[in-house]
Amino acid sequence: MSVGPEDALEAVVAAAHARDAQLSKAERRRRGVVHTPPAVARFVAREVDAALRGLGLRGLGDERVALIDPACGPGIFLAACLAEAGEGAPGAALGLDVDARALGAAEALLGPSFGRRGWPLSLRHGDTLSGPPPPLEGRVPVVIGNPPWAGRSANRDAAYTEGLLDDFRRDAEGAPLGERKIGVLSDDYVRFFRWAAEVARAHERGVVALVTNGSFLDGPVHRGMRAALLRWFERVDVIDLGGSALLAKGGARDGNVFGVRVGAAITLAVRGGERRAPRHAAVRGPVDAKLTALEAPLSYTSLRAAPPLYRLVPGPALDPEYEAWPTLPALMPFHREGVQTNRDAFCVDADRDRLLGRLRAFAKGEPGPWPGKVDVRSGHYDPAAAREAVGAALAAEPDGAFLRRVAYRPLDTRWIAPIGKLCHRPRPPLQAAMARSSLALLTVRKDRGQRPWAHAAASRHLVDNCFLSARSSCRTRAFPTHDPSGAPNLDAPALRAWTPSLPWEPEPLVLYALAVLASRRYRERYDGQLKADYPRLPPPPDEPTRARCVEAGAALAAAFDAGAGDGDTEVCVGHHRVLGADRLRSALDLCDAAAAHALRD
Repeated sequence: MSVGPEDALEAVVAAAHARDAQLSKAERRRRGVVHTPPAVARFVAREVDAALRGLGLRGLGDERVALIDPACGPGIFLAACLAEAGEGAPGAALGLDVDARALGAAEALLGPSFGRRGWPLSLRHGDTLSGPPPPLEGRVPVVIGNPPWAGRSANRDAAYTEGLLDDFRRDAEGAPLGERKIGVLSDDYVRFFRWAAEVARAHERGVVALVTNGSFLDGPVHRGMRAALLRWFERVDVIDLGGSALLAKGGARDGNVFGVRVGAAITLAVRGGERRAPRHAAVRGPVDAKLTALEAPLSYTSLRAAPPLYRLVPGPALDPEYEAWPTLPALMPFHREGVQTNRDAFCVDADRDRLLGRLRAFAKGEPGPWPGKVDVRSGHYDPAAAREAVGAALAAEPDGAFLRRVAYRPLDTRWIAPIGKLCHRPRPPLQAAMARSSLALLTVRKDRGQRPWAHAAASRHLVDNCFLSARSSCRTRAFPTHDPSGAPNLDAPALRAWTPSLPWEPEPLVLYALAVLASRRYRERYDGQLKADYPRLPPPPDEPTRARCVEAGAALAAAFDAGAGDGDTEVCVGHHRVLGADRLRSALDLCDAAAAHALRD
């Protein structure tokens, strides 16, 4: 029986599901196995065909074209290219994968239909990222596919791509990014992106069309990656498929076409032809609606993608005044994310004695089950090592002097056992800094959610990283008055440049910043900018304005420290709705009035 391109495409989908059934959930997650719906693969193939025609070629069926799927699995993208192509055949169609069984399925499913159409099919087993692709004999490369979705790459030691990634770890001027948490640039999809870009860069014309995690579109740490792609390619289109379970939404359903927690995006990068502004299209709604939307022309928005972030998402209009103000890290260089236990039910408690008793029982080896799955081994956690660490802490300080007060949620202060091996991220430098500080400003670096920005708070205690939001893309960061050594957490040259006639001490700076960040006018006026990166701080125009803001900030800090009251006033702090916030509401009103003088129209 004859098997046409459409039949081959459906057969590939069936093979992918069969492959899934043979792998455990843990194995699929470890390897990042996520299969592409046919509608997505066909959309990408159509976009590539149009891009090739825009480069003066005859689309996917031009003999001058070399198709390369670097992680082809059973071959859905190659099958989609065959189904969407017109007459003719590419000069090469190469599928690479580490899974020999998947390649065997691709050979059986695609071989007959490719042969009938005169399409060359070459399937090669091996690690794509270990080196460059085979020579393409002068053909125009098209790198197309859906690379693995593994957050922790199995290719971190691949020397070839490790060297290439240096371009993504630098800004547009070639300087190191200066980021502490740069591990996201080692994710598998980032490595495949860099590999694909290198393939295209070796030629005057080329196309990269990848379906990936969408976090690179606006992540601050990905700014070097975005800047490089915009330098290397004349055209960059992104189709933001949304679907992230990690973002705060406005209540509308936004399905994920891959069934994963992170958002997805399609990127079409074209090398050659006339340079134009990057474009963005957003596809939202239930999964079926998204797949249907990909069958019709999409509506694109041209992007500015302005430095220093080069964001590939629509954003607010450029505000030169705001961009001229210093960021918080420029003024207060020491800052850290809050503590993260991964076992809050065990490590955190409102009652100190209850928490200490639980730790003593655990250290003695009393049988569980324990709250927070503290007796369950995981990839990053060993119960035996945790028990030993807790025992050592108790032996050194039997009275539990190592326990700390923690700003757990707005108006909710508890006790925490920030012990290494027990807590996932106890943040020793932050603990040391808070022990030497009178106060810390709390905010976030980024907020991908749709709710109005409201990430300003203060605490005199250690802070939990979910204080402002439970979203992993919106972790709470603390800016203490002093660094771990006890030195003032101030950048003196930056402060002199910011307010030449006004000297600063650490706590007044925290209180001034708190009042401004918490004011309604500031939050509403700069909502888009605040969601993109660290807040920027306007200078006080004079000493009376500074004094009013410091006084209002002190009232707000005291309200956070006082805890919840008996009233029914509700206030949004970060992504949390807080009840009993009468005092907080009054202090926020003071901040609105005081900051108005610093935010003149």
